[in-house]
Amino acid sequence: MVDRMKNERFEAVGGRVNLYRRENSRFWQCQGSFGGRSQRASTKTESLDEARRFAENWYLEHEEKHSGRVPDLPTPPPPSVAGTPGTVAFPQHDKKARLLAAAIELVSEVGFKDTQISTIAERAGLAQGTLYRNYKSRTALLVKVVAHVSQHEVDVVAGVAMGDEPAAEILRRCAYTFGSRAIRGRQMGYALVAEPVESEIEVERLRYRQKLMRVFETVIDRGIREGVFVDQPAQVSAACIVGSLFEALVGPIARVNDISEAEQLRQVAAIADFCVRAVVGKSDT
Repeated sequence: MVDRMKNERFEAVGGRVNLYRRENSRFWQCQGSFGGRSQRASTKTESLDEARRFAENWYLEHEEKHSGRVPDLPTPPPPSVAGTPGTVAFPQHDKKARLLAAAIELVSEVGFKDTQISTIAERAGLAQGTLYRNYKSRTALLVKVVAHVSQHEVDVVAGVAMGDEPAAEILRRCAYTFGSRAIRGRQMGYALVAEPVESEIEVERLRYRQKLMRVFETVIDRGIREGVFVDQPAQVSAACIVGSLFEALVGPIARVNDISEAEQLRQVAAIADFCVRAVVGKSDT
């Protein structure tokens, strides 16, 4: 029998959570700081991948609890004016909203990396100093971009989830709607799913996944109640579906590929079919 290393340590959530396993311990532990106080919890799993997922959920729950975080979005929220992510109409008299709109437009065109303070201010028709009076940093503004656009995308999928069709068809439509919108707004889709970003932006993208998971969880719960999906832990299945969607879409929405949009949408349809097969299951009888 091989002795376990005394100090197995990894990071999760962009380095905000430490994962470690003590000598002779089966399960991974996670440690993070919230409100200036260190918190620890057992993941109750031996799998590092599962421990990372636990750490993401654990971090988001504690971070929101201790910060009392409320999304700082324009009131009322400006409407989307297109069927793809990234196109919005903001009131022009609201400088903070104009800066957010400009940042959303730029991310949808060039991604996070090339969306810089100077270009945001220029697009908004405002001075750079105005930006810093409304947002403490470029990263803070880009976090708001993720919060705003991702909430709209979640709302679109949630609207589909409220349909009257059978649960399997609702699930397929939710997955296809999410994927097809990412394809049609490819640069923004890539930015929200896969572009390398700062840890603060990654935390907001984790919230995006959490919100999507809750939408799919409601559909799976409905399918279980209707007897069309096998009995299963809906929260776990929803997490697997959202993880599959994000991973499977990386190729189709990559900045450089030679796949036509029609072929990309066929791939999205195949992904949606997979999501349904994943929860239908097989009866033991």
